[in-house]
Amino acid sequence: MSDNYELDDVEVKPFMEEVNQQVQQLTKLKWAVEEAEEALRKAEAAYDRFVKETFCQVFRANGLESLLLADGRRINVVTKTTCSINKNDKDKSNVAEWLRQHNGAELVKSELHVTSDHKSQLDAMGIPNEETTTMNTNAVKAFLLDQLGQKGSPAQISIDELPKGINFYQYDDVEIID
Repeated sequence: MSDNYELDDVEVKPFMEEVNQQVQQLTKLKWAVEEAEEALRKAEAAYDRFVKETFCQVFRANGLESLLLADGRRINVVTKTTCSINKNDKDKSNVAEWLRQHNGAELVKSELHVTSDHKSQLDAMGIPNEETTTMNTNAVKAFLLDQLGQKGSPAQISIDELPKGINFYQYDDVEIID
């Protein structure tokens, strides 16, 4: 018994026409999605530019941080902060040492294969050793905001004093609250 079936042209032609129509519809929809995604990217970029380059500057220049609209919505201009630590060992070590010197030692998680007391002795004797450090960037960001006096406490440092290896960026943004 054979599993091969022959379809006559009468059955194949309508099926292939339907497949062709579906492929054309699929292609049209795919193009429509791609065009909509591109329009969204452009609209988001224009919105971001307007917020950062125009709207927030006008608010700040006029001493405004918040505005209640007639329809009950509120517009707030807020400062947002991003913070990251470079991944290379030299910069991580530099940031870790800076945090230790500025009362942020608890933010540095170190792994030594000797006790911490012995590390300084190893260093003093010139014995090579390896320390692995990790830092939670959200905790470091909160620490830096506090040290910069942006959380209500007096400033302990200025932005210029941040160590090499920390990427710290602040920018104004808009919140629209319904």
